[in-house]
Amino acid sequence: MRLLASTGPLFARPLDWALGVIAEAGYDGAELMVTQDPATQDAERVAKASQQEGLPVPVVHGPFLLLTRRVFGTDLVQKARRTIELAGDLDADVMIVHPPFRWQREFHRYLLGEGNAEAAEVGTRIGVENLYPVSVAGRPVRFHRYTLAEHLAPFDHVVLDTSHFGVAEADIVAAYERLRDRAVHLHVSDNRGGGRDSHAPLGHGILPLAGFLHAVAADAATGRGRAGRGEVSITLELDCRRYVDDRAALVGYLRQEREKCLALLGGAPAEEVLGRPDVVAVAPGALEDDADQPTAPPTAG
Repeated sequence: MRLLASTGPLFARPLDWALGVIAEAGYDGAELMVTQDPATQDAERVAKASQQEGLPVPVVHGPFLLLTRRVFGTDLVQKARRTIELAGDLDADVMIVHPPFRWQREFHRYLLGEGNAEAAEVGTRIGVENLYPVSVAGRPVRFHRYTLAEHLAPFDHVVLDTSHFGVAEADIVAAYERLRDRAVHLHVSDNRGGGRDSHAPLGHGILPLAGFLHAVAADAATGRGRAGRGEVSITLELDCRRYVDDRAALVGYLRQEREKCLALLGGAPAEEVLGRPDVVAVAPGALEDDADQPTAPPTAG
């Protein structure tokens, strides 16, 4: 099972620099986040950097974040099509999209309709990622159509994000078991609770990551679900802000998190790898860690 790191948290650095860091940390490849950086939007430039650093790019995450809302245009269907083309040019297995907001009907129809066929034509798959409710005036509001496992059932290929499920207060093990036949990619990180999207280091939150990764590894070993067919890869999608100005520390941090993930996939208990029980009520060390990434209500545009 391939273990990747995302270039997304390193968006402020040149692409070749980010790929070099990920390669030095020992990952099997990188998940490319398409950003405002022209280097991430150009297949030739991505391929050149990939070859230079000796690191494949088997997953492409489209520009569906608030910060990248104008990259590849604002029409979501055309944005998806341009990212599909990029993924095809890079021979990437999966192109990740965020699910539509409730009012984005055309994009919704595209994902449930011709999108899969268009992706298949260039040898990739559209993976729809779970999002989460957003706190508005202290209340969770579900702007996206797809925040829980049952919401993702209409899609052939899904991407499960553990931190996003943490914000939605969903059971990540139950979510994986429900979607094991559709899950083609996993975003793994911890979540500190409190309704915020942490993407915290493994063991620095409250998610039962040992149980989650044990279930994935068991499927891979027994031939069950997409993992059992060798179709699942994992990206560690981690908040790296504390380390981005110190390359050596960043490499060490990413290597440490990779080793934790591999140990849990190998069946090691949470206490041994994470230094805490797999099920906890309060995130350990939350007061000592950097502030979580804030969430904000989406805009209609």
